Amino acid sequence: MNPLVASAASSRPPNHSSPPRSSSPSSADPPPPVPMGQCLSAPRHRKPPPLPLSPALSVPPQILSSIADAVGEDHTADLPEELLALVFGLLGSGDRKRCSLVCRRWLVVEAASRFRLAIDARASPLAESALPRLLARFPAVSKLALKCDRRAESVGDPALAQVADRLGPGLRRLKLRSLRAVTDDGVAALAAAAANLRKLSVGSCDFGAKGIEAVLRSCLHLEELSVKRLRGLAESEPISVSSPRLQSLSLKDLYNGQCFSCLITQSPNLKTLKIIRCAGNWDIVLQDVPRDSLLAELHLEKLQVSDWGVAALYGLEVLYLAKAPEVTDIGLAELAAKSPRLRKLHVDGWKANRIGDRGLAAVAQKCSSLQELVLIGVNLTSLSLELIATNCPTLERLALCGSDTFGDAEMSCVASKCSALRKLCIKACPVSDAGMNKLAEGCPRLVKVKVKKCRRVTSECAEHLRASRNGALAVNFDTPGGAGELQDGRSVDDSGALDNAGSDVLPEDLDDRIGPDLSSGSSGRPSRWKALMGALMLRSFSVSIFQRQPRGACSTSHES
Repeated sequence: MNPLVASAASSRPPNHSSPPRSSSPSSADPPPPVPMGQCLSAPRHRKPPPLPLSPALSVPPQILSSIADAVGEDHTADLPEELLALVFGLLGSGDRKRCSLVCRRWLVVEAASRFRLAIDARASPLAESALPRLLARFPAVSKLALKCDRRAESVGDPALAQVADRLGPGLRRLKLRSLRAVTDDGVAALAAAAANLRKLSVGSCDFGAKGIEAVLRSCLHLEELSVKRLRGLAESEPISVSSPRLQSLSLKDLYNGQCFSCLITQSPNLKTLKIIRCAGNWDIVLQDVPRDSLLAELHLEKLQVSDWGVAALYGLEVLYLAKAPEVTDIGLAELAAKSPRLRKLHVDGWKANRIGDRGLAAVAQKCSSLQELVLIGVNLTSLSLELIATNCPTLERLALCGSDTFGDAEMSCVASKCSALRKLCIKACPVSDAGMNKLAEGCPRLVKVKVKKCRRVTSECAEHLRASRNGALAVNFDTPGGAGELQDGRSVDDSGALDNAGSDVLPEDLDDRIGPDLSSGSSGRPSRWKALMGALMLRSFSVSIFQRQPRGACSTSHES
């Protein structure tokens, strides 16, 4: 012991005036007096001291010092900007915005590596002043979208001039939506600066054919052109130029869309043509398509076209024919004879009974490479189905919707003849369990079956089909009033969308749904799980509605 401490302790006089305090009060001692006006309360419990840190959990001082040194260190400082830009490219738009706020270096790298940009094109003084700075911040943008609300006033030609000045040479894809203040001159100025443009999409704008023609003249590398609801075409002259590299042309909801006839008939590399809900007669335009054209994919929907126009086409591989009641078996047979390489055929007959066994038999005899067949509102029988199954050995995807003549006999024909079939969809057809049970023994390569709104097919049949392949067959089963059907007459499909039960028209993305990947939806969950969850959620919602009704409410009258 230290002698100084020992001497100090020995020289300290003992205190005899007060006895030493005990750590715990004695039970014999009386309680302290309580002041007047106060009540006796329970003694306060002091917080126990923290337990000492176990030696096994203690952190060595070397690690603590290294952590303290690394707090202010930037581990990305040594990464090259190219690698950092590659990491930003794997992030979504929201994450990229958050990363740009971390530091100045990340802000610069993120802006320099952003290739896609969407700008709100509503007209306002703030937008006019902010647009130059915004375009200057992202100099590497090659995909630009200018979108405006339909009820708002859009920017005009000066905004397109700024885009041409900042991004013109590097633009590859451009989308213009609801820019009603933009004129033909503004589009021509932008097209002159964006000579390397590959894809242009225009929708709900007011300029006319002169603007489109200026794009075709200036952008010689244009490959895709989409025009929708272009109001300036009503009084426009026909476009007199073609595009040497144009491969895809889409025309939707146009009046006087025939002004694109030169572009359709004289573009040497045109492969995909979509004409949807466009007014006027299109037979003359289709008849002018050259015989040696590279046109391979054709979409015609809600169009005034007859057998004369369809029969004039050669070499098609994909045909979507929807709601064209003037096309009959004769036109389909002529097209099949001139298109022996046809792979996909989608026909929406609109229940007009103009296309049936005769036209499908011609397709079966002439198109042996058929892989996908979708028939909506078409009444076919086992006569044409047997020819299709026999002459088309590569048929993998079959969808039948709203056919009044597709019954158990036709289902048995499919099960026994279509040996290469992998995906099958039956919707609103008069089949029963007797016909569907044939699939348990036929179609050895079948992996996916959809049964929608077939009243004579029961859930026991679906379970039997699942058990027949030991779980290898995915069965998406839905009947009216079943677990997958809503009470208001709409059913839940695989993707969670709502189908109109009164309509026999399949959704537009049916070719994607019966395509290569149909095992699960966008979230990766099986369709049976989604249907069950949808039914449970609807049931709980209905129960909560009835429980919240007041007691005095009348049960016979409810407010809508």
